[in-house]
Amino acid sequence: MRARFKRMDVKFAHVAIGATGLVVLLFAGRAHAQGIPALHDVPALRTSVERFAGAAARLDPRLVVPRCPSPALSWARADVVRADCADPVWTLYVPVAVAMAAATQAPARTKPAIRRGERVLVEASGPGFAISMEAEAERDADGTRIALKGPAGRRFTGRIADDGRVVLAR
Repeated sequence: MRARFKRMDVKFAHVAIGATGLVVLLFAGRAHAQGIPALHDVPALRTSVERFAGAAARLDPRLVVPRCPSPALSWARADVVRADCADPVWTLYVPVAVAMAAATQAPARTKPAIRRGERVLVEASGPGFAISMEAEAERDADGTRIALKGPAGRRFTGRIADDGRVVLAR
């Protein structure tokens, strides 16, 4: 008798999983029929960033982010645009091309003095990728090096580049 109930429980679990899948498909089909895509149109976001910045944006078309009705754009730095979505919550930092002529005509500037407690944008890049995150300075900058603490509390060292950017020290 006990084995019979066990078989019924297993069958019920399979039926429940199948019913859940059908419900998900039903709602997904309804959302698709209403023309509501689940993912954001990344090429359209790239175009918006380029219009905002007035320069070419580096945004990988393979990027997958949830659909956002109207992402807010602002400057994170002179060469990075920040795209924020309120619902669902996400943030992208999009590098934009800076005209070389304008960069060469700009007067030389000193490295910024980063003080303890300041929030900075830290970059790491390599062939085919560039990522950035916000971190907090643990103490005042020591020349070109700065001690940082990431959002999860992890400590690491950043290097202050000649143009004032903070990059991950290798």
